[in-house]
Amino acid sequence: MESFTSSWKSDYPDWRHIMWNDEMINDFVDKEYPELSDMFRRFPFDVQRWDAVRYLILYKLGGMYVDTDYESLKSLEPLLKGQSCCFSMEPDTHIYSHKHIHEQVFNNALIYSEPGNWFIKKIIDEVFSEVTFQHSVENKYECVLETTGPWRLVDMYDSLSTDERNKIFLIPAKYVTPFDIPQVIRLRQGERSEELENCLDEAYAVHYFFGCWK
Repeated sequence: MESFTSSWKSDYPDWRHIMWNDEMINDFVDKEYPELSDMFRRFPFDVQRWDAVRYLILYKLGGMYVDTDYESLKSLEPLLKGQSCCFSMEPDTHIYSHKHIHEQVFNNALIYSEPGNWFIKKIIDEVFSEVTFQHSVENKYECVLETTGPWRLVDMYDSLSTDERNKIFLIPAKYVTPFDIPQVIRLRQGERSEELENCLDEAYAVHYFFGCWK
């Protein structure tokens, strides 16, 4: 994980890099969003807080949020230029892993946003609503994905008008998620093949899908 973190510092030398810990997160929420702090602590799972706080940070500070199982290969800045809100798409093979079938899916593991972005605010309003806390917690995996995670975001995106969706840049998977989960498992197991090598032809970053939160 440390080498992945170092890759972002190397490729973005002029950016300010912050590794958030629980104490920093709680202090940030209490200071910047006191009206949400009680609800923030009500989430049944830590990973829901980790999901939710990335939206709060991006709305207040802007910048790029990246999970620690993401490796940078080269700066995304050319792709981000002129964009105000960006999410990383996943390969087409992941479409059917979502509870609801979508034409395209994206995740919340890599997000870029200007401060005060309207869609990030919409996400915050949805995530910090009573509907979130009425969800069954029997199945942790589905609960997280449907309340604070990617399934919730993709459903929200699909409910937008065409004009609204056009204001959000979904970064093509070939740039930021070049491997699907079966491929990345083979890679992590030590496979080196032409197929896997070719996946990196246009990649700026690699998501390794460790999924430790599960």
